Amino acid sequence: MKFRIEKKDLLDLIIPAQAACSTKATLPALEGLLLSVTGDTIVISGYDLEKGVRAEGVIMDGEDGEIILNAQKFVAIIRNMPDNDQIIFISDDKNNATVSGGNAEFNIHGIPASAFPTLPELDNDTSFSISQRTLKELITTTIFSVAQNDTRPILTGELLKIEGSNIAVVAIDNCRMAIRHAYNAIINNTENYSVVVPGKALSELVRLLSDSEEQISIELTRKNIVFKLKNIIMFTRLLEGEFLDFENLIPKSPKIFMKVPTIALLDSVERVSLMVDEKLKTPIKCVITDRAIEISCANQFGKVVDIVPIEKQGIDLEIGFNNKYIIDAMRFCKSELIDIELTTALMGMVIKPAVKDENSDYTYMVLPCRIK
Repeated sequence: MKFRIEKKDLLDLIIPAQAACSTKATLPALEGLLLSVTGDTIVISGYDLEKGVRAEGVIMDGEDGEIILNAQKFVAIIRNMPDNDQIIFISDDKNNATVSGGNAEFNIHGIPASAFPTLPELDNDTSFSISQRTLKELITTTIFSVAQNDTRPILTGELLKIEGSNIAVVAIDNCRMAIRHAYNAIINNTENYSVVVPGKALSELVRLLSDSEEQISIELTRKNIVFKLKNIIMFTRLLEGEFLDFENLIPKSPKIFMKVPTIALLDSVERVSLMVDEKLKTPIKCVITDRAIEISCANQFGKVVDIVPIEKQGIDLEIGFNNKYIIDAMRFCKSELIDIELTTALMGMVIKPAVKDENSDYTYMVLPCRIK
């Protein structure tokens, strides 16, 4: 196999594909990239049996062939080649490869292409599109609430609930929930679908998405979801099981309604967080009265008190929260004012935008902590 390609063009192919390679596999092929050359086209694939990426590009002086190379080593080599130089790649029948650029030349040992796992069948009639910017925003503003342990595997993914042209993305762990809606965002779809996509795969997908209105095509198969960009296809196995009924998790009869300035609350919680003992996970205490939230934290290091002016209807309340969970949610509240609803000191705080947007909506919920 042989080809010549610009360094930047090769990096644009191998870096996305590397995201789908395993780093702790017992099979070396799962830690590798499959390079396939046919004519003037190169296809680079990574696959860890759960998710995969297939990137296609154009080469010069191509000779057909295939080889598997360790992803980490190959990417590191190409990254460190001289800039503004072309990469020349040659491999022989014994899967020995020579990679050269500028005055540098590497000889690396590959694996026969036959060792690469068979990619799943991805053809399906179910297809629709959404802008990259919208999908990126939906994921980045909810992914922080995905569960990080696998005691409940279904919660390590995000629910994508698609109803015609509308989409909701939902993430839940044991202490919080994030819901984002985008209305009239899905193109070429009239059906309803609900799938749960692994959070790790979505985190990798975000890196491929731009902030443009350029469309990304999404296809659903029986076991996989497929994301298609210009020259890159990413797919991942769907999580099986029943996702939580997230709408019923939101308290239905709140007793406190507040209008709160977003930045003021975020800044206040960040200041009070300076006193939080991370080892003991000291909660912050919120004392809610008619005109203000008094936010405080006291421990062996000392004490801090800060006050945020609010508009409130309902009862007074004293309640505790994990500061990090509040900050995570507040950072993605784009509106200047938010509505906060509370019921009791043992039920979750619900955060919504104070001003409704016809194109999008969000709901964050954070469960309280007991205050000693």
